[in-house]
Amino acid sequence: MDEERQNSDDDQEKLFELYVKEEEDLSKRDLSNVENLDKAILSLSSAGLGLSLVFIRNVVKLAEASHVWVLYTSWVIFVIAITSTLMSYLFGQSALNKQRIINEKYYLEGDEDAGKQMPFASKITRFLSYVSVVTYIAAVSFTAIFIALNLQKGVVK
Repeated sequence: MDEERQNSDDDQEKLFELYVKEEEDLSKRDLSNVENLDKAILSLSSAGLGLSLVFIRNVVKLAEASHVWVLYTSWVIFVIAITSTLMSYLFGQSALNKQRIINEKYYLEGDEDAGKQMPFASKITRFLSYVSVVTYIAAVSFTAIFIALNLQKGVVK
């Protein structure tokens, strides 16, 4: 009976070690995904803004373009996408600093309540990530609509 219990405890310890290893791997992947998403949003938003400016300069005369408000809206939304991504970096750093304090309280001081806390900055960071993705998609959509409306109208230089 004691041998069975010993084997069960060993199995549990091995499973826990595998769990910790898998959690570390998932955390690294999650961080990598977030970093890549932020870089992509910044790059693509900047490129989309530039593309729309080139379109105005080289393809369509702004004075003759129709639905210019659609283009201006896309510019504002691109700026929101870029700004929200940059702000998520700042809030993300703040969240990490606050999480370190929570970890010290939980692991070193034994504060059980600290383990249940999630920094407000973490929630803001997640929210800003969603904002940047949604606004990027909206900005690209508005830009495409503007281009389509004006190419269809034939306002080409």
